Amino acid sequence: MKLLAQSDDYGITRACAQGALHAIKNGIIRNTGFFTNMPWCEECYEWIKPYLNQIAFGIDLNASTGPSILGHEKLPHLTHEDGTFLGSKENRALDNDENNHDHLANYKEELYAEFDAQIQKYIELVGHAPDYIHNHAYGTKTTAEVTHELSVKYGCICTTSLMKHEEVASAGMGWYTYGDPIAQLNGDLESFIVEDKGNLLSSNKEYGYLICHCGYADVEIFGLSSFSTCRLKDTEGVTSDKTKQWIKDNNIELVSFNDLPRDWCEK
Repeated sequence: MKLLAQSDDYGITRACAQGALHAIKNGIIRNTGFFTNMPWCEECYEWIKPYLNQIAFGIDLNASTGPSILGHEKLPHLTHEDGTFLGSKENRALDNDENNHDHLANYKEELYAEFDAQIQKYIELVGHAPDYIHNHAYGTKTTAEVTHELSVKYGCICTTSLMKHEEVASAGMGWYTYGDPIAQLNGDLESFIVEDKGNLLSSNKEYGYLICHCGYADVEIFGLSSFSTCRLKDTEGVTSDKTKQWIKDNNIELVSFNDLPRDWCEK
């Protein structure tokens, strides 16, 4: 099997970026998505530059965490007055039966403009289009439509489409224990992997796909995300000796989005 091991949210905070780097250098992660809307994204990019030839560096398009790039004047329906995004809970509260649980349908142009600005920021820093495109956290049918349109525009693989390929087995996220930071420490990615609880090996498919959230914890992450200490456990899980031995014992090849067939890009 060829395994796409992906760590989301690179650069959501500096500490999360450092945890993801550790998972790349000392673990199985070969794909990570960039948060380009954060004020420290340039710093985080400098840290990952030495490893870009070893991984696929994608983008996590985000309309629910931290500051927007375009600001409240251009995104009046997506942001607070200070330009920060409405959070996932705030967005979900606006979705109801009357708007088919997709209030963003009325503001598709705003969402498209912000997502495009995030991709342009990536290109400004990295020098080319993202290696893949992924959505962060909250999303609706409109989010998926905009993401697909931008994936076509920039010739990228979109992760939602990847998961629909018959050759790909997705592991899911069944190891997470949701709740407060203490409860999150009960999540056990290592056991999930080595016991094949995501049915990757048993699927007998060519590709396995594992999404996690590696990182260390800092003050910022507790204010930005409900995923806090679980990132520590994910980092531990993908760098553990047991996980790496399982990869070796099962003749699993660690691959990136750059290794996938180019005709898997959006059309």
